[in-house]
Amino acid sequence: MTVILLDPLRPDVIPTRALPLLSGPLTVTEDVHPSTLWDLGLTGATWAERDDLDATLLTSDATHRFVRARIERGEDVIRARPVPGDALLESAALMDTLRRTGPWESTQTHVSLRRYLLEECYELLDAIDDGDHILLREELGDLLLQVLFHARIAADHPDEPFDIDDVAQSFLTKVRGRTPGVLSGAHADLETQIREWEERKAAEKARGSVLDGVATTAPALALTQKVLERLSAAGFPMDTIDPDILSVTVAPGGDSVEEVARQRVRQLMSQVRDAEKRAEADGLTLDHREAWESMLNPVGDNLGTVGEEQEPTTGP
Repeated sequence: MTVILLDPLRPDVIPTRALPLLSGPLTVTEDVHPSTLWDLGLTGATWAERDDLDATLLTSDATHRFVRARIERGEDVIRARPVPGDALLESAALMDTLRRTGPWESTQTHVSLRRYLLEECYELLDAIDDGDHILLREELGDLLLQVLFHARIAADHPDEPFDIDDVAQSFLTKVRGRTPGVLSGAHADLETQIREWEERKAAEKARGSVLDGVATTAPALALTQKVLERLSAAGFPMDTIDPDILSVTVAPGGDSVEEVARQRVRQLMSQVRDAEKRAEADGLTLDHREAWESMLNPVGDNLGTVGEEQEPTTGP
């Protein structure tokens, strides 16, 4: 006879080729939930206390002894086609179990996992730099663990819970909304795709500042690069920026290069935000050099190069 092997993640999905067999003699292994039989209308099925070789075997356990015996005899096995992402569903279920029953997992928070998230990101970057394809797969799995873990922790929030499905939906909504031309087949041009993405991103964010959304906890050089990219795109007069922001000098025993660079760029960010506030008060849009200069150097101010510390002035 035949074995019908259900997908344990989607037990109510029956392969088309198996449908005619459900109306004949049917034996069911104990791993199949009664609700599945009820949903399928299989009220005449027999639980497999013994293997009836004249009946079709319905199961979701590929390792069951009856299944193994039938496969050894050469019986036909009908199973649902695998779907990309099946392992992701299993991973989410595993994370849920660990969160509920694991003595370590049940006590973790978003904050307590910060160090692990950073470590996994750096280890992934190492794998990319090393060109180690096997290690890359492993490190991506470790990073996926962090995504699953944070999403599962978020599901426990008392007021604003969300879960891994909400995270996935956020991805779908964002990418579909920003790449309509590519997804619809309207174009396959790189420049068009980038422009489309940036335009839709800008419309979504409706930022009050050119620096909104910049992660100030990023490594100092990455933060500096991000800020400079934002300012350049906004028509900022880049030649007015303190040259020290654009270079790094490492001296043994000197000040922390990371901290010095971070403080310089944070000072620049503060001056940019001050200029934006003045522009908002004056009803001015900062989208070209002259507008920025007028707000960075208002009449009566003694501002030097943007990003430089100003020496206090004293009277005679």
